[in-house]
Amino acid sequence: MTTQEWSPLEINQAREYFLYGLPIKNIAQKLGRTPSSINKALTRFGIRSITQRRHSLPKITAKTKTMESKLQPPGFDKKSLKKQLDNWVSFWKVCNYLSAENICFYEQSPHGTALEQRTFLVDNKIFSSSQLLLMANKIRVENNQSAFLVDELSW
Repeated sequence: MTTQEWSPLEINQAREYFLYGLPIKNIAQKLGRTPSSINKALTRFGIRSITQRRHSLPKITAKTKTMESKLQPPGFDKKSLKKQLDNWVSFWKVCNYLSAENICFYEQSPHGTALEQRTFLVDNKIFSSSQLLLMANKIRVENNQSAFLVDELSW
């Protein structure tokens, strides 16, 4: 049986899905892989530690409690859903926000590249568009602002 290499994009997607709490079976469907390969990748790429069991919760510290209180999954009642829908923005609004926060970055990908495959240079390190979104959202959470949601990158 041959194994399929993991691209940096797939690793980031698996990380985002897992950290959001998506079940392994659903992650496998979204990435076109088996649940077994997802489980192995979560450990291999340091997304989940070897000792962390499938159904166990991550260790809660004072820092994670603070972060969890600021990052809540979207609700499904009409009022909270409306609030979440207001956070959906274009990727370029995220870029403008980072620029306003004095984060200097340069796009490295050629013109016409799909959003989820674009790469950016930040402090001589390559970041994906998903990583830029995570960076912006980390700053927003630290400033007590709600996270950005971007089509094709969030969910």
